[in-house]
Amino acid sequence: MKPSKATTFEIMRFLVVGGVAVIIDGCFYFCFINWEIIEASWAKRLSFLLGSIWAFFMNKYFTFRQKQFSFRQPVLFGLVYFTGFFLNSVFHDLVHVFTKIEWLAFTLATGVSTISNFIGQKWIVFKSQKLSNE
Repeated sequence: MKPSKATTFEIMRFLVVGGVAVIIDGCFYFCFINWEIIEASWAKRLSFLLGSIWAFFMNKYFTFRQKQFSFRQPVLFGLVYFTGFFLNSVFHDLVHVFTKIEWLAFTLATGVSTISNFIGQKWIVFKSQKLSNE
């Protein structure tokens, strides 16, 4: 089944927003650890949260074009991102402990959380929003 034109554009916008969120995440992560502001585990957690704030607002207004305010939307987004945050942190720490390779830990953690966040936003956060608007 081929996605509709609208869905294709949503996917493209989601990837752009996610790409910028990863850049924000990565820039803060590497600044925190290279400048020895905080250790790698906490640097990853904080940088992920900063990227998540960007992602919420841009996915709401740019990707999924949601204009109405709903208390449910940020709550569901927060739950989805908390799940992604947990997975991101666990995968980062496991890879970092076993390899001590920061870029690998960062990349794998980002991949895992990106997949979980897409699934959660597509089928929980924004699906619920569409159903409540109908």
